[in-house]
Amino acid sequence: MVLAVAVAATTVADSPAANAADNGDLRVAATETRTVRYGPWTLPAATGHTHDEMGSTGNQLAFNVEKPCTDCMVTAIRPNLVYEDGSTANVNTGPMLHHAVIGQLGEPDLVCRLGGLGPKRVFSSGNERTPVTLPAGYGMRVDRGDRWTMVFDLMNHAHEEKTVYLSFEYTYVTGPAARRLTPVTPMWLDVVSCLYPAYDVPAGDTTRTARWRSTVSGEIVYMKGHLHHGGRTITTTNLTTGRPVCEVTVVSGGSPEFIDPHGNPEISSAPPCVGSPVATIRRGDVLEVAARYVADHPHEKVMGIMTGWIAIDGR
Repeated sequence: MVLAVAVAATTVADSPAANAADNGDLRVAATETRTVRYGPWTLPAATGHTHDEMGSTGNQLAFNVEKPCTDCMVTAIRPNLVYEDGSTANVNTGPMLHHAVIGQLGEPDLVCRLGGLGPKRVFSSGNERTPVTLPAGYGMRVDRGDRWTMVFDLMNHAHEEKTVYLSFEYTYVTGPAARRLTPVTPMWLDVVSCLYPAYDVPAGDTTRTARWRSTVSGEIVYMKGHLHHGGRTITTTNLTTGRPVCEVTVVSGGSPEFIDPHGNPEISSAPPCVGSPVATIRRGDVLEVAARYVADHPHEKVMGIMTGWIAIDGR
């Protein structure tokens, strides 16, 4: 179930635009950074040690989510979950960023058209918190009239309540420099469906796949993956050309903050694919996304998602 909620947002940090004369790179010149906090939310205490006993907000939907800028090009997004004092909140102290997805109302999604109604999925993160940093010369356009939504689920491994904020650091370019960047469009590849991305996996080594026939031609410049506990790899392959596009191999418990109070490791990194380009695709090419899980017991409601950003020919 998805609940609609109101979300307050505050700016906690701003940096002035860099002097264009200091560096000729378009992304560095005239670049600004702004951190927007969404929340706060108080997470219920966990009642036990299993996933089903974790405290959770459940899926919630927020409208009119604050954008970092208008008439700008976003070149990087760094997601985090934090406490009031700005320190990182992670599973070692309880809180978990299960997922957060920003969408744009009234704009059709590249992959999931849904009658052209949208929302276009702009950015997403799980607890791995993989940042998006586009190659120099590219940006995600944010216009004045864009309206953002957010779907999120936050969890708590600790046995006491925790109050947290979603904290997104945005880097963006404005003015003439923004108009010189090449715009990219987000693309969301999912091994399940457009409407509900979760599925169950049995114990053992399993791989689930799905295919999408591209409706556009262009250059993919960034791709990242999202899996749950037990996930090993997520890959995208161009079946038409026979060439790999991107493979993401996740690491669990790679640093102490990703190990919960009961000693259970969570996914700590999912290194992305970045390039100019990562891959070139043509209209009609068939892309296959494959999520591999190796689990010692069945898992419910896992995900296998790969998100990318593509510079579409002619845009």
